[in-house]
Amino acid sequence: MSWLRIAADLLREAMNSSSEPEPVQEAPLPVDISGVIGILNRHRSEIDKNFKTVAEMLNAQNERHLKAIQIQRRWNYGLTTAVVVVAILAIASYWRG
Repeated sequence: MSWLRIAADLLREAMNSSSEPEPVQEAPLPVDISGVIGILNRHRSEIDKNFKTVAEMLNAQNERHLKAIQIQRRWNYGLTTAVVVVAILAIASYWRG
């Protein structure tokens, strides 16, 4: 099994596991080609809607991750500055000492 197939299966399960069960529509199978094309178009539009939802969720997660990285970077700069200041004070006290 490829990773892409596993990801697609997980995505399919996540999209189908809603809090409210969707009513199953039992429709007779179309006999003509236009009916089959209509079913395919409906299926494609549902897939597009689901992929848009997943893309929005991933974009939101990416934004949260970038914000966390920025906060961490600020902390790292602050801590580095504090270590440099303490080192300068330690060196200064040693020379005067």
